[in-house]
Amino acid sequence: MLGRVRPQKSFGDEVLELHVSDSHFLVKVAGLVDWAAFDAYWPQLYGKTGKPSSDPLVCFKMLLLEQWYNLSDPQCEAQCKDRLSFRRFLGLSLTDTIPDETVLVRFRKRLVKAGMAEKLFATVLAQLEAAGVIIKRGTLIDATIVPSARKAPPKGKVGGDSEASWAVKGGRPVAHGFKAHVAVDEGSQIVRAIETTTGSTHDAVPADRLIEQAQARAVYADAAYCDRQRRQRLRAQGIVPRIRFNPRGGELTFRQRALNIQWSKVRAGVERIFADWKKRRSLGRCRYVGLMKNALHFTLLAIAHNLRRWSVLAA
Repeated sequence: MLGRVRPQKSFGDEVLELHVSDSHFLVKVAGLVDWAAFDAYWPQLYGKTGKPSSDPLVCFKMLLLEQWYNLSDPQCEAQCKDRLSFRRFLGLSLTDTIPDETVLVRFRKRLVKAGMAEKLFATVLAQLEAAGVIIKRGTLIDATIVPSARKAPPKGKVGGDSEASWAVKGGRPVAHGFKAHVAVDEGSQIVRAIETTTGSTHDAVPADRLIEQAQARAVYADAAYCDRQRRQRLRAQGIVPRIRFNPRGGELTFRQRALNIQWSKVRAGVERIFADWKKRRSLGRCRYVGLMKNALHFTLLAIAHNLRRWSVLAA
């Protein structure tokens, strides 16, 4: 049964607010987002009878904290108990109970079962649209491989994560895992669309779906997305295809080489996002086993990224 926290403000909570500055990143994010917009989703996760659950909004916010600060479930529970800024972001009083790590595990399973990741992402994106921070001048398309949580099996052998697969580059296997495919707004660096596939999926397979969701005027992508028919389709839709030319065994013209250099400078923005996710957030390696669990993880990371960018753009 759905349970919600209704904290009663006390003198201790006034002290908490005094010790956490309004300029703190978490306080900014908490004030930007209309959290009530998620209320319609939470009843879908629980039955109508039984013991009241932990507040799902608190659990959702804790999952965001995990992405921003690269925390495990046990670490997140401990930090939420210890850090005043975390407690203020969660909207909890000093006397409210912090959900434990097992609650987060069960909540994540409920999100996966209900297919809730896309809805949560879309709700945040709609608020970003309404705030006017998405420029829509151009869209950067790219993908990154994330090694699986389990040890990779030898090529051609069964083992590890059965839903993961080998990503191949230049005819050679480079990593066993999953791919995060994204469409990023050129000016704001907001992730407009994200899709998760197994590692062997070619980067260009989800490209058209990502481009459609991004609704951009121009598309920047590397040579892996170079396809004459795709260029023709984009032009027919009024979208400028700024996709690096691929020689495919031939010679590029001087103009094509110059355009490749020019477009690469813009497209590099998505590489910086991936670098941040892998080095500072939680995408260095898959945390979970299976496509759907990792798809939720990647989407939560994109949501957290978008909220962090919103706090910067709104400054």
